[in-house]
Amino acid sequence: MKIKTVGIIGTGTMGLGMAHVFAQAGRNVVAVKATPGSTEKAEATLAGGFSRLVDRGKMEASERDAILDRVTVTTDEGAVADCELVVESIIEDIATKKALFERLEDICTPEALLTSNTSTLSVTAMMAVCKHRGRVAGLHFFNPAPVMKLVEIIHAFETTDTTLQVLDEFCKDIGKDPVIVQDTTGFIVNRLLTPYMLNAIRMLERGTGTIESIDQAMKLGAGLPMGPFELADYIGLDVVEAMSSNIFEDVRSEHHAPPHTLTRLRQLGYLGRKTKKGFYDYSQKPPVQNPDLAHPFA
Repeated sequence: MKIKTVGIIGTGTMGLGMAHVFAQAGRNVVAVKATPGSTEKAEATLAGGFSRLVDRGKMEASERDAILDRVTVTTDEGAVADCELVVESIIEDIATKKALFERLEDICTPEALLTSNTSTLSVTAMMAVCKHRGRVAGLHFFNPAPVMKLVEIIHAFETTDTTLQVLDEFCKDIGKDPVIVQDTTGFIVNRLLTPYMLNAIRMLERGTGTIESIDQAMKLGAGLPMGPFELADYIGLDVVEAMSSNIFEDVRSEHHAPPHTLTRLRQLGYLGRKTKKGFYDYSQKPPVQNPDLAHPFA
């Protein structure tokens, strides 16, 4: 199967990032806004990303315009009917995703591949509501999708070898480096990264170090581009808590449960970079550690 047209359900950060990647790689893209409201903001965000490349001299204006011509942003789920591949990138809620897959079964052709960009949820659970299960898989891109090379292709319980092969070839064709992983909660990257961030939060709570000292130690000692708190703020603390809860639900190990501090920050609406405050305060330049977390508490 040659994938020429890709449907994306969801026009948040990840949905638009994937639209950027697919369109730049020469595919036609149908991006469906999954929440109420106009598509103007999504269209402007996508165009702005390519315009910045033009401004930096990395792309000609004519190329930008040709790429944008390949993208249709709509609120109509039915617009993905002729896509060879559909990637859902909606809210991380299994019931909502399963309902979407049921609808996609009626919208798309039986040959179309239906995939999820979920970071931790069970692709097999989504597959379970489908009639044609062999064409269902996970296709987990990483943020920012135009920059990050890795894609985790998730082998759910009844995903066929043909589906995996087509997705593997597609990812390589668009310039990504795919790995195939079994459908375990968190897959490879988040199954390893989530406990890493949770352990750092517990170290903060015990007073082992400050936010800045723990981050600095991991950057200088382990050679990582971001420390665990910087990474958590970048991902979004609501997302980190959800990943923690999903893995904990699966393994029932206290080691994977959301720490007190993470939950309290999420309850206060301090979600990291996207709200300008999390473990760091981003209203300052450069950011400083959140003054409310200067002293450990449990």
